[in-house]
Amino acid sequence: MKKTKLIRGLTILFITLFIFSIQGFSQGISPDDPQYQVLKEQGDLPQPPAVNYNGPYPAVEQLDNSSRQCLLVPLDGTFTEFPANDDGSVGPINLGFMFDFYGTTQSQVYVNNNGNVSFGSPYSTYTPTGFPVSGFPMIAPFWADVDTRGLGSGICYYKLESNRLIVTWDGVGYYNSNFDKLNTFQVIITDGTDPVVGLGNNVAFSYDDMQWTTGDVSGGTNGFGGSPATVGINRGDGVDFALIGLFDHEGIDYDGPGGNNDGVSYLDCKTFAFDASGEDPILPTQF
Repeated sequence: MKKTKLIRGLTILFITLFIFSIQGFSQGISPDDPQYQVLKEQGDLPQPPAVNYNGPYPAVEQLDNSSRQCLLVPLDGTFTEFPANDDGSVGPINLGFMFDFYGTTQSQVYVNNNGNVSFGSPYSTYTPTGFPVSGFPMIAPFWADVDTRGLGSGICYYKLESNRLIVTWDGVGYYNSNFDKLNTFQVIITDGTDPVVGLGNNVAFSYDDMQWTTGDVSGGTNGFGGSPATVGINRGDGVDFALIGLFDHEGIDYDGPGGNNDGVSYLDCKTFAFDASGEDPILPTQF
């Protein structure tokens, strides 16, 4: 009897270690490795589970935005190109200014092709989870499976200035090299002194035309369904976050951060700016 239990226990331990070893290999492989795309297409790159969170959520005020251009900072020749890629990252980028994120001063940032910027490490994670989630300190104007390799897709650009970093995803497609639908969006992080974002604010999201939500291996079909794109900020401790919404379909329907998943066209030509500093950041307002 004891021998049977021992064998059973060792078998379970072996299987568990085997699974974790496979996951570790899959998650540790670089997106630049040719084997990465093989594993991704086969669905063999483990992704974190979706967050099961029932609130409370911050309220998001809807205001008119018809008096200005859609993106806060227009794209021009002074931006640096992030070459076409899938699940790649740039960084660490030395900011040259102090960015306060939930009371922690950040001096470096990674720009991740999948619609977010992160602290401490880059993220190739392409299936969004929703917030709050542990281990992913990030600012996510549109965390989803962005793929800029398609011939008709635009790419990501970034520009570092004395008191702000601007990152723009310009007409980008979705996995796997799809460009029948394209998204344009932007994030700005600052030291709180940028009048474009609003004095006292240090993060802004702005959007132009938004047409898709989901990549092919995140449960999506023709750019919709499956795991919803996540829009918000996440401290990474599994507790503190601010969520604008979860988007998984076409349409302009929106019922706030909680409730039903929302229509991606709700984001068209909208901007959200907020103060992400301190232990209790001031939650988003739209203008």
